Amino acid sequence: MNPHYTEFKFPQIKPHPWSKVFRPRVPPEATLLCSKLLEYTPSRRLSPVEACAHNFFAELRDANTRLPNGRELPPLFNFSSAELAIKPALNATLIPSHAKNTSAATNSSTDSPTSSPSTSSTALMDGGTSSSVATAAS
Repeated sequence: MNPHYTEFKFPQIKPHPWSKVFRPRVPPEATLLCSKLLEYTPSRRLSPVEACAHNFFAELRDANTRLPNGRELPPLFNFSSAELAIKPALNATLIPSHAKNTSAATNSSTDSPTSSPSTSSTALMDGGTSSSVATAAS
């Protein structure tokens, strides 16, 4: 900042309650999650892994949850070993019991160099197609 403006004081702005920001039909879990993600103090803010483990996403961890068209959910619990190592205490919450066997099988394959998410993501960000992603990943 400019050293000549040391006397400047930022105005105090009153926070708006979440009930005025969101519609009344928004579930309380969604409001709470947004509140924790938008926390001003970084040390009190939720990390991405903590957000994934939040109760708002509990329905996605239910074995009986289906898409609106009745089909099964896509694979949601194929975390890499690096992702699971971030906060191991949350792993039991992140991966439900019905998905633990599936997750263990895919973890070993997602850690291989041929399925690097950064390579695939980079190809997509550069405007690549699915065929260029496969080429870039191999």
